[in-house]
Amino acid sequence: METGRTKSSEQSAPTVIWRINRIADTAPRPDMRACRIPDGTVPCATVKLIDRYLLRTFLVPLGYCLAAFTLVYVIFDLFDNLSDFVDGKTPFLDVATYYVVLLPSVLVFIVPISLLLAVLYSLSTLTKNNELTAMRASGISLIRLMAPFITIGVLASIGVAVVNETIGPEAAYWCKKFVHEQTREDRDAVHVAELAFHKDDARRFWYINKFDTRDFSMKNIEVIQMREDNTESYKLQAAEGRWLDGYWLFLDLVIQHYDREGNPRGPPDFILTREMSDLTESPVDFLSEVKPPEFMSSKELLRYLRVNKNLQKETITRKTVDLHFRLAQPWTCLIVTLLGIPFGNQTGRKGALLGFVLSIGLFFGYYALINFGLYIGKEGLIPAWLAAWFPNVAFFTAGCILIHRMR
Repeated sequence: METGRTKSSEQSAPTVIWRINRIADTAPRPDMRACRIPDGTVPCATVKLIDRYLLRTFLVPLGYCLAAFTLVYVIFDLFDNLSDFVDGKTPFLDVATYYVVLLPSVLVFIVPISLLLAVLYSLSTLTKNNELTAMRASGISLIRLMAPFITIGVLASIGVAVVNETIGPEAAYWCKKFVHEQTREDRDAVHVAELAFHKDDARRFWYINKFDTRDFSMKNIEVIQMREDNTESYKLQAAEGRWLDGYWLFLDLVIQHYDREGNPRGPPDFILTREMSDLTESPVDFLSEVKPPEFMSSKELLRYLRVNKNLQKETITRKTVDLHFRLAQPWTCLIVTLLGIPFGNQTGRKGALLGFVLSIGLFFGYYALINFGLYIGKEGLIPAWLAAWFPNVAFFTAGCILIHRMR
């Protein structure tokens, strides 16, 4: 039996070479210009055909993995929130909308594991059938053959990074509010927060009794403007505020001015409606005070740190670590692809189970190092940038070394 298996494997390589050469021979002659490959000179048409074949071999299992892990995530989340949906009598259409909106925010978790398993499966299949051996026999280096896989890893990282900086945080925040709505009698109260805000460079304090995170309307507002010597210049009190065309519009406004001794300078001014063009704070500034860091983009975190320069050192450290982690997290897609390539190549030779276990163990070790780095970074034991980026740099280097040593 062992001899028969060996004979079958040996015959598969020439078969694949014949298929590749056959396709290359039938390709249009204008595309047959020579491409310089480290191992020799190979016609461009052959390289392009091989790239397309490898992409097809990789993208098909990747699509299945993405669909499977998305379904698993939805099922687990549904079981977790099912009681809230039942108690709140949430319509099915609203639940479906919730999961559609949720998907962009979980891509950063689903895409890496899907990439890893797709790389392992496709490369183990190619190695088991001796197809990689046949391709290398045509004069293409093994590292060059891995270019389509690495390209997909890079594109996935860029795509996840774009989602993380655009719709991802807002989608996750909306979903959190949606779930909380189902267990509250007053659902509007979920979107309303009491807020205190201080803008250092403007020396201005805000106290807002009710700030609606949906339309940025405010009720019971008090704004205190300070002088350079920390004495009150004036105080604004308004029953309501609205964000219109880039400015705050205050309704039922009362303005009281003070001298440097803190005494009122005349009677207060009563104004029915006034456009507050001198107040430079925007709803984004207030949202950064209300939203947890996991629901903020790196741009929002950076803006928060620039506006609030007088925060406690511990708070600045935690926010800075969150900022760097937000930037580093999407590159997990590229790193797991690099890690999966050498293990996938060995899996077809030494057995699928061993390669799968080793790669999955390395994958979880990578995430364990990420969490450990975030912990010691937020404790102030190492710089914030090192806490967020060191796991990426370490495993990226390890992946490149393992690929370089591939045979």
